[in-house]
Amino acid sequence: MMTAIQSIQDFLPDENTAALVTSEVNRRYLSGFHSSAGAILVTKNRSVLMLDFRYYEAATRCVEPPLEVVRFVRLIDDLNRVFLDWNIRSVYIEGESVTVARCHELEESFIPAVLTDGLSAELNRIRMCKMKQEVEKIVTAQRITERAYTEVLNILKPGVTERHIAIELEHLIKLYGGERVAFDLICVTGENTSLPHGVPGDRIVRDGDFFTFDIGAVYEGYHSDMTRTVAVGCATDEMRMIYETVLQAHLKALRAIKAGNTAADVDSAARDHIESCGYGEYFGHSTGHGVGLDIHEAPAVYKTNRTVLRDNMVITDEPGIYLPEEFGVRIEDMVLVKGDTPVDLAQISKEFTVI
Repeated sequence: MMTAIQSIQDFLPDENTAALVTSEVNRRYLSGFHSSAGAILVTKNRSVLMLDFRYYEAATRCVEPPLEVVRFVRLIDDLNRVFLDWNIRSVYIEGESVTVARCHELEESFIPAVLTDGLSAELNRIRMCKMKQEVEKIVTAQRITERAYTEVLNILKPGVTERHIAIELEHLIKLYGGERVAFDLICVTGENTSLPHGVPGDRIVRDGDFFTFDIGAVYEGYHSDMTRTVAVGCATDEMRMIYETVLQAHLKALRAIKAGNTAADVDSAARDHIESCGYGEYFGHSTGHGVGLDIHEAPAVYKTNRTVLRDNMVITDEPGIYLPEEFGVRIEDMVLVKGDTPVDLAQISKEFTVI
């Protein structure tokens, strides 16, 4: 965790400039400690985690140096005292997570310091490459997801509703160690599979349906993300053909996930294949995104993003084809960037499956 603090310290131009981290997810990233309130202040020479009475003792038991844990009574007042004591003249804030109203409050309160945007972009850059323990937590979240998915397939049959499947999956994810589901689970059947972000409802599963699972778990703050589309009872030749088209697009994108390639290269690998098969207009979303403490992180994997992939990034590979009012197919795995050999973090088969 401290390497991230050091990266922020390197980002700061001088000893009179500080970084103020207030978002819950970035506080957890930098400290390893989860709290609903607080702040982290980083300067060239010091870093402090500021917490109120509710969290102070717990943090002192687990937060490691050089991050200091201090207790505040009223955060704004205590920050002002620190700015004066440390001669802070400029403060970087997280523009992506600080509301306009909050920004005005800070500007009015921090009399000695000038607020500067740009910290969100720097934190996003730092968080793109995962540390070993982060990857381990993502993999654990994935294994929880896979265990729940494998078990819920036992009740996927004609007559059950989308809602029933979604509720059972959420229960199993928590039962097997997930803090919570990673997002509102997408469990849809039949014509609803043509909706990329369909909401589970009372639609009953029927023979001949596709059923799409877009599911994930959270483990110690870290997310997993996986999509599988399976056929129930039987499948038409068209369903098999569309599935194979998506699978090949997924595999082409997987092979493009190499250090030195760009996010755009990965998107093009999937998109070009789907377009060559005549279904380009039915693939309307990006091919993937980063995953970590947030379910959607940098880098976004789309056709104009020239971000260069680096070792230890974790991104999704999730092409799809969606035929309106008929059916859709999406296949998604998380992939760890490792040189020229991408590491697929999923252990669940992607082959065409009839339940």
